[in-house]
Amino acid sequence: MAALSAGAAAIHFAVTFEHFSEYSLYGVFFLRLATNGEEHLLYDGGNPAYQGLNPQDPSSLVYAINVTGHAPILLGAMYLMPDGVNGPQVGGGLTRWHSHLEVCQGGQIIVAGFNVALRGQCNPSTWKDQYTTQMLHVWVVPYPGGVFSDDLSTAATTAAGQAALAETKPGQLAP
Repeated sequence: MAALSAGAAAIHFAVTFEHFSEYSLYGVFFLRLATNGEEHLLYDGGNPAYQGLNPQDPSSLVYAINVTGHAPILLGAMYLMPDGVNGPQVGGGLTRWHSHLEVCQGGQIIVAGFNVALRGQCNPSTWKDQYTTQMLHVWVVPYPGGVFSDDLSTAATTAAGQAALAETKPGQLAP
């Protein structure tokens, strides 16, 4: 699959799954990450179709939640590889598969740098820091750093949310 077709497929599902409630009809989902003005809604089921770079079944949808006076805005998708598997470099250096460090703080598993608690607990005396599975973001709105950017800063999320609103035509529902 070429990088361009992955982005085009992401745009296709974005039209299909614009709202939280619609996306939740297709599986069991939960809020995985809420930080820096965005939320990742992550598939939480046993279907392996939601792993890897599968445009029809993204592992997660990412929404901007920091746009004052506006419902969450779909920004893109996040694809997760199975444990121990590297992501395919379909776009060479443009497709930035990455991982985040998980640490144990006060008995909670925390994503380092984001201070977001994940599901489950940990024992600080026996815990060994570990990395998440590899992930790739595919943005369906203009995003600082490009369509595969791994910048999850507040500034990037805010800019992407504003860009999505600016693309909305009069009389058209906002994303």
